[in-house]
Amino acid sequence: MTDANRRIAAWLLAVIAFLIVYGSLYPFRFGGGGGRGWLELAGTLSFARTTRSDIAANVLLYLPLGACLAWLLAIRLGGLLAVLAATVAAAALSFAIEFAQLYETRRVASLGDVLYNTVGAFAGAWIALAIAATHRRLRASPFAGLLRYPVATALLLSWAGYRLAPFAPVLDPGKWAGAFAPLAEGGWWTAGQIAPHALAWLVIAQCCARIAPLRPAALLAGAMAAVLAGRVLFAGLALEPAEVAGMAAALALAHPLARLPGQRAAALLAAALVALVAIQGLVPFDFQLAPDRFALLPFAESLMQYRAASLTDMFLRCFTTGALVWLLVRSGLPVLPATATGAGTVFAIELLQTWLPAHTAEITDPLLAIAAGGLIAVFEREDGGR
Repeated sequence: MTDANRRIAAWLLAVIAFLIVYGSLYPFRFGGGGGRGWLELAGTLSFARTTRSDIAANVLLYLPLGACLAWLLAIRLGGLLAVLAATVAAAALSFAIEFAQLYETRRVASLGDVLYNTVGAFAGAWIALAIAATHRRLRASPFAGLLRYPVATALLLSWAGYRLAPFAPVLDPGKWAGAFAPLAEGGWWTAGQIAPHALAWLVIAQCCARIAPLRPAALLAGAMAAVLAGRVLFAGLALEPAEVAGMAAALALAHPLARLPGQRAAALLAAALVALVAIQGLVPFDFQLAPDRFALLPFAESLMQYRAASLTDMFLRCFTTGALVWLLVRSGLPVLPATATGAGTVFAIELLQTWLPAHTAEITDPLLAIAAGGLIAVFEREDGGR
């Protein structure tokens, strides 16, 4: 591993660890533990029953942590010891967080979370080492673009995550058949319902062209098929007519859009995305006279939701803000102005939301836009000057 790769992995590890601790202990309202000592309190931890969606969320949460740890440790410890050390370190972090949650009045601590977090870290460690072991072969394979353009790959996976979270498969043919029922329902043929899906898939088409320039249509079709299959097979999900129509619209528009110069196509999509974000963020435009508060604590609204809902919301936020900055860079702007433009745009929308009673204004989306710009600067250096 080069020094640059080690620095990137170290920074990613720090960010991931911070987000795990922050997200697991928010809102940091610690109590006294009911007067019990720490040993007695630790004895109250048990394997509480949980849902498949929570299991999936816990595994996914620690997957990148295990990957970064193993990636950093492998050069010193070797593959097997790196996986073991990464798994033990992640388990220790998870247990420490669960123990701290015993003092946090709005959290439910469970040894089950420790187990699934550890499984996620273990899986992430093996995945990282498998990628490292086959790195040269991957560079020469059809999947080379996934490694060469990780930001575009992350956008594709973020949208898939938004549509498929919490990733809980169901082995029930009755559920699978029921997932097709919404297609027979009416009342969804409106631009407001179809446009967000169509625009998202047009952005993903740009990502596919970046990742697999020789076969973008095949990658796009595969991504669509995977999302539709997941909507059928995963618990709590079903096919949405507006999404199917949005996919069809994106397929119809992708070819003429591809005939435009790349920068012009990206600029058009960026403008459309700004318009969509503004409309969705400010509807129904019933501004009040006195502004409400602006939350300066990141992710405050998302972290108060049920974990599965929070995961879905986070995937959507990452996709929307990341896609905006990425498209601005692809339109020809250097990374720094593109990041400032994207973050400034969503910040302005958030500020306007302080005058809307049905919205919660917070700093999260501007920070995600800044983070997206940083990732583009690190991983896709040829996409603009700095």
